[in-house]
Amino acid sequence: MYKAQISDGEQIECADYETDNTGATLYDEEGNFIAFVPYTHLLYVGRVTEDGQMVW
Repeated sequence: MYKAQISDGEQIECADYETDNTGATLYDEEGNFIAFVPYTHLLYVGRVTEDGQMVW
Protein backbone atom coordinates (compact mmCIF):
# COMPACT_ATOMS: atom_id res chain seq x y z
CA MET A 1 0.00 0.00 0.00
CA TYR A 2 1.18 3.53 -0.79
CA LYS A 3 0.11 7.00 0.18
CA ALA A 4 0.48 10.12 -1.97
CA GLN A 5 0.83 13.40 -0.10
CA ILE A 6 -0.67 16.31 -2.05
CA SER A 7 0.44 19.92 -1.53
CA ASP A 8 -2.99 20.99 -0.22
CA GLY A 9 -2.68 18.53 2.69
CA GLU A 10 -4.78 15.74 1.18
CA GLN A 11 -3.47 12.16 1.31
CA ILE A 12 -4.55 9.56 -1.23
CA GLU A 13 -4.04 5.86 -0.49
CA CYS A 14 -3.30 3.60 -3.46
CA ALA A 15 -2.17 0.04 -4.10
CA ASP A 16 0.16 0.95 -6.96
CA TYR A 17 1.39 3.96 -8.91
CA GLU A 18 3.30 4.91 -12.03
CA THR A 19 5.28 8.04 -12.72
CA ASP A 20 6.13 9.83 -15.95
CA ASN A 21 7.51 13.23 -16.92
CA THR A 22 4.41 15.10 -15.72
CA GLY A 23 3.23 13.35 -12.52
CA ALA A 24 2.04 10.21 -10.77
CA THR A 25 -0.93 8.03 -11.72
CA LEU A 26 -2.47 6.21 -8.76
CA TYR A 27 -4.28 2.85 -8.92
CA ASP A 28 -6.41 0.76 -6.53
CA GLU A 29 -5.92 -2.94 -5.73
CA GLU A 30 -7.74 -4.05 -8.91
CA GLY A 31 -5.58 -1.81 -11.09
CA ASN A 32 -8.31 0.78 -11.58
CA PHE A 33 -7.37 4.43 -11.98
CA ILE A 34 -7.80 6.52 -8.81
CA ALA A 35 -6.15 9.83 -9.65
CA PHE A 36 -3.47 11.63 -11.60
CA VAL A 37 -1.38 14.03 -9.53
CA PRO A 38 0.91 16.45 -11.40
CA TYR A 39 4.35 16.94 -9.86
CA THR A 40 3.50 20.58 -9.13
CA HIS A 41 0.96 19.31 -6.52
CA LEU A 42 2.71 16.12 -5.36
CA LEU A 43 4.94 16.26 -2.30
CA TYR A 44 5.78 12.54 -2.19
CA VAL A 45 4.54 8.97 -2.60
CA GLY A 46 5.61 6.63 0.17
CA ARG A 47 5.00 3.04 1.15
CA VAL A 48 2.73 2.39 4.14
CA THR A 49 3.62 -0.60 6.35
CA GLU A 50 0.99 -2.97 7.77
CA ASP A 51 1.08 -1.07 11.07
CA GLY A 52 0.32 2.22 9.27
CA GLN A 53 3.81 3.72 9.36
CA MET A 54 5.09 5.70 6.37
CA VAL A 55 8.35 4.52 4.77
CA TRP A 56 10.16 7.09 2.65
